Amino acid sequence: MRTVPGCKSAFAPFSRRQAILTGAGLLAAATAGGCKAHAARADDATGNIPTRQLGAITGNSLNDMKRFSQWLGKTQNHDLLYFNQENWQSLEQSVPYIISLGASVLAQGRNVQWSIPAGGARAYAEIANGGRDGLYQDIARRIEAIYSQSSQRVCVRLFWEFNLPEQTLAARGADGSWHPELYVAAYRRVASILRKQSNRFYFDWCPNIGAGGLPPDRCYPGDELVDVVSVDVYYRRIYDRGDRHDAGSGIFEYRRTQPFGLDWLTGFASGHGKLVGISEWGVDDNEGTVFMQRMCAWIKGLGDLLSHHNYWDRDDGGVVSRLSTGQLPAIAQIYREAFGSASAT
Repeated sequence: MRTVPGCKSAFAPFSRRQAILTGAGLLAAATAGGCKAHAARADDATGNIPTRQLGAITGNSLNDMKRFSQWLGKTQNHDLLYFNQENWQSLEQSVPYIISLGASVLAQGRNVQWSIPAGGARAYAEIANGGRDGLYQDIARRIEAIYSQSSQRVCVRLFWEFNLPEQTLAARGADGSWHPELYVAAYRRVASILRKQSNRFYFDWCPNIGAGGLPPDRCYPGDELVDVVSVDVYYRRIYDRGDRHDAGSGIFEYRRTQPFGLDWLTGFASGHGKLVGISEWGVDDNEGTVFMQRMCAWIKGLGDLLSHHNYWDRDDGGVVSRLSTGQLPAIAQIYREAFGSASAT
């Protein structure tokens, strides 16, 4: 986990886990944020996008995916998988394995959300210039092939957390400075490759919560190639509790109202006619119960405007937020009551 120097305040910018390198690895609040009936989405001509989807992020183990569903008391709708983003060679080498893992998930009756990265840092110019078209065409064909007997839609998250300075996928040019125009060009090129392969693909545009190093709206790639607007958000004891003892109440309100926070998310998505997602989230502090309660209520309050929410049920990457093994019992109970077998969502 790389952290932002000096990030000590409970209300400091959200310091997150390091980018994944292994590659496999408030109802009122929602409506106050601008949730309105949305306009036609980018894919309306090609079929509806599923809503209220519950996802799990457990790594590259089918056993861990099974453990999560058994603990929850029901099967998650999908599992989030990542291709390797360390460098181009590692990305290419990860493709057969991640596709095979995805096929196994489908065979077990769940869908997959696919996180497709660039091959390392500062790679957007090469993508935008077409230098990696063949690789992304290959990924698109391989994913499409394992859905050949299915009518399911396929969610792809491209180049996520691009506004996070320490993220490998940060929207930087070869000189290391911020270049939102390169990010947009690269995103549009790869999304167009996938959309050309199949209209079953739909796209999740996913900054990290907050402004980070670059206001995320500067990297918006356009309504025609975005179907879901999401963020990644975590409650981490080391940064978010500090000397406060309010069970995370204050940090939730901060996450909701901060620039490019949850209120911004719902307002921006609504203004562009998109669904809302929480593509990664987790709580690693068993005392953060109010944060957990309010986050669950906020997610449930979105109703049919919610595309998906994916919980980080892992102990690696710097975020120890796994619920399925009993290490965070108070947090786990709140999550299971909100989303488990007895819940309506």
